Amino acid sequence: MKRFIYNLPAVAFMLLCSCTEAETSFGVEPPVTGGGNTEEGVPLSVKSLGLSVEVETRSIVTGAPPVAMPGNPNPLQTVGLFVTQDKNGVMYTYDGNYRQVFKYNAAVPAAAWEPDLDFYPILYLFSEKGTVYAFSPSDKSVSLTTVNGAKAPYMGGIAVKDKQSFIFSDGGTGAPGNVATDVQWELDGQEDYLYGRGTTIVDRWNPQVSLTMHHALAKVSFRIIEANSGGALSDTYVASVVLKGTGAFKKSTGAKLNLETGELSGTLTPVDQLTFVSSGDLRKVATNVADKAQAPIQAFGLAIPVTATGVTLEFTDDSKRVFTMKPNADGSPSTFDIQWERGKNYIYNIEIQPQGIVITDLQVEDWIAGNGAGEDIPVE
Repeated sequence: MKRFIYNLPAVAFMLLCSCTEAETSFGVEPPVTGGGNTEEGVPLSVKSLGLSVEVETRSIVTGAPPVAMPGNPNPLQTVGLFVTQDKNGVMYTYDGNYRQVFKYNAAVPAAAWEPDLDFYPILYLFSEKGTVYAFSPSDKSVSLTTVNGAKAPYMGGIAVKDKQSFIFSDGGTGAPGNVATDVQWELDGQEDYLYGRGTTIVDRWNPQVSLTMHHALAKVSFRIIEANSGGALSDTYVASVVLKGTGAFKKSTGAKLNLETGELSGTLTPVDQLTFVSSGDLRKVATNVADKAQAPIQAFGLAIPVTATGVTLEFTDDSKRVFTMKPNADGSPSTFDIQWERGKNYIYNIEIQPQGIVITDLQVEDWIAGNGAGEDIPVE
């Protein structure tokens, strides 16, 4: 799992693969007590940070900076911070500013996180205690909002599509060069949303805070494999995967994300299907495969967390043939249940058999670290 100079003392964000551990410091200066006994603010700065989203490409977060590499093709580049007063739960509005955006600059002699003044001016800390929230994409609007009687910072404009386009760039080979380092991250027009809250209270004398950033959506991934280690479909490519179930899924055009809990609220619309279509290089159906974990992912996307029963699956190949799940005795497709949680990657192994798709096992991963072998699905 795809983005984010003053003479400021340091903030450090140290992220750990899927859930990002971040150390943040707000520089400290002694208070000024001149004629009017006026307190001087301390500017916020970031020394290092990891996991993020590239706002320009709107893709899935894959890890921490500084470099793009196999296994981490879309490292974190920007992050937004939002500060509230701890005492009364209002925005930290000294000098009228309570937000800050930081970007990772690898070009300077010592790579560093730098405030991006194109978004907001410097955020100053004073003696008033505050809580720090982090969010990505960093260009989203965040405000304190009361929902169901509870006030919390919410990121607005959360859009999750029911039809998504995934992109592979394999050079027309039909498979990644190395399954072990292959990471599926590039989506056309679908953002990955991150949130986090500091574990300690900050002020000018206690400037360090630890942040853990989480993915707000679930990721679903699909391996399509010819059953019984067969090879008859060696020239068949995967064009799309569709999940179907009456009111089983959700989409959104403008939901809100609670930066403290990760819960989504607002305009969440039930839909009957999710569609994931390739808009890059097509990948072949995996053939002559004994170990499913060695088969590549051929389709993927992001989804709003849901729990549903009676879900069925089908995929379409490059010849527009549609493969459905193995039929029941009455001829209707067999079904399976889903329980998608935010921040987890659900990998479905789809086996093509003469009688139809069969899900043989389901693998649930944290965003990056895996913990299973997959859920198998036979197909017709």
